[in-house]
Amino acid sequence: MLRSAILGLGRLFAIMLLASLLGATLVRIAPGFGSDELQLNSGLSAQSIQAIRQARLANSDIPRYYAHYVAALAQGELGTSQSLNQPVRELLRERLPVTLRSIVIALGLAWLLGLALAAWAQLAGSPPLSLVTDGLSGALISTPAAVLALLFVVLRLPPQLAAALLVFPRIYRYCRNLLQQRDAHAINQTSEPVTPQQSYECPHVLTARAKGAGPWRILAWHVAPAALPQLLALMGVSISMVIGVLLPIEVICDVPGIGQLAWQAAESRDLPLLVNLTLVIALVTVSATMLSDAARRSFTRSAA
Repeated sequence: MLRSAILGLGRLFAIMLLASLLGATLVRIAPGFGSDELQLNSGLSAQSIQAIRQARLANSDIPRYYAHYVAALAQGELGTSQSLNQPVRELLRERLPVTLRSIVIALGLAWLLGLALAAWAQLAGSPPLSLVTDGLSGALISTPAAVLALLFVVLRLPPQLAAALLVFPRIYRYCRNLLQQRDAHAINQTSEPVTPQQSYECPHVLTARAKGAGPWRILAWHVAPAALPQLLALMGVSISMVIGVLLPIEVICDVPGIGQLAWQAAESRDLPLLVNLTLVIALVTVSATMLSDAARRSFTRSAA
């Protein structure tokens, strides 16, 4: 147990460092890396413009810059933003709680809506209802985040709801597939584990149904537990999905979070800020995936 935890932490740190290195490399090779709009300010002296250029050139050597960055990171130092002229630690302290709160709200709404509609469509067994829910999820899947964000700006609706609507279709479709009943002849008669689709035909479910248990009780106590390991895995993936749609929504809806900060850093080619933002996003997404995977394995072993 301890060894697996240590190996997991090692993989986490390795992925974080690799992600930040790739981010720094992409920023360095992007067109216009050495330019700065401050150089166009006619009020600056020649010495000031030269100092700005020297600061940009100091970050052009990625191996040297990244070696200094990792050494400073080991001491808890994240550097200073070139564009905002503020310590990156303070910027993250101000912006990260806003994004984390939006992630929690959007993820909770997406899961609540996805699970509720999946269970309703499964228990109702109504083709028109399935057609409506499938059509709604399909329309939202094909909607770009920027388009929905602009609509929410016009309607003055919460941006977290926009992120939830973009993530909900994937949760709904996956949960619907897990809970969908299969015919009795489709059940695998081998010794393979029973899947959630097969659980409606399991003996204990048939017994509960014969004793008069209602459809909601059967779903909650007999069918849903079989789907729990897959749902735990989906939880980790959904965190990555909500981060991916929330960052552009924060930019368009003017939410002072990590997405808006990343957009400002990208516009100004702020290498120290972009590298640290990449590190933070990698930390959140990889940690969520690893924790959900560990919970899934633990639940599977306990159930066995």
